[in-house]
Amino acid sequence: MIKLQEKYDIRSYFEQYTTFENKKVLDFGCAYGSFLNFKPHDDYTGIDVRAKCIEQNKKKWPQHKWIHCDTFNTMYNPNGEQKLELDSSYDVCVSFSVLTHMRLQDIIDTVDILKKHCGKLYLSYYSNKDKFAYDTICEFREIPNTQWTDINQNDMFYLEYGRLLWTFFDDEYIAQTLKAKSHTTSFADNDYRGLQRCLVI
Repeated sequence: MIKLQEKYDIRSYFEQYTTFENKKVLDFGCAYGSFLNFKPHDDYTGIDVRAKCIEQNKKKWPQHKWIHCDTFNTMYNPNGEQKLELDSSYDVCVSFSVLTHMRLQDIIDTVDILKKHCGKLYLSYYSNKDKFAYDTICEFREIPNTQWTDINQNDMFYLEYGRLLWTFFDDEYIAQTLKAKSHTTSFADNDYRGLQRCLVI
């Protein structure tokens, strides 16, 4: 199993698929600024449903734009009611481990909005072919490891445990649904960045 670290170089995950030099970047689900932890970026905007993340990021990186969007998320903002709205356009949107905690219709609605404002989208997700990701979630959250067959045999599966939610997709199914292309990752199974594949839209 992987060893969870406090910081990960999320930018390097997306650099498998694109470059960021001279690009205006939107980080959808920016958390605590993981994209910026190991390499600065001049034209960067982070958006998240968690006000605590945004407030901390404003203090740490005041030179960047930070947006708190009070939208619904089962795990991270169950009381959110705001609709996602963006007032700028971006060359590229990155989103690491955000689709992984959303239901399909919420994903479709969110992607439709992001596409109107971003030239390219790079969105990570859990594949129903990657058992090591499922095993890691179960171990980390102490969830009974009993549902892999159902995950593996369905185009879409919601792994739910209390108020926790992880969504797994068949690669071809989610790519067709979002009119995207699915890519594997070059990071190893024992690396947090190796748990997810990427959709490019």
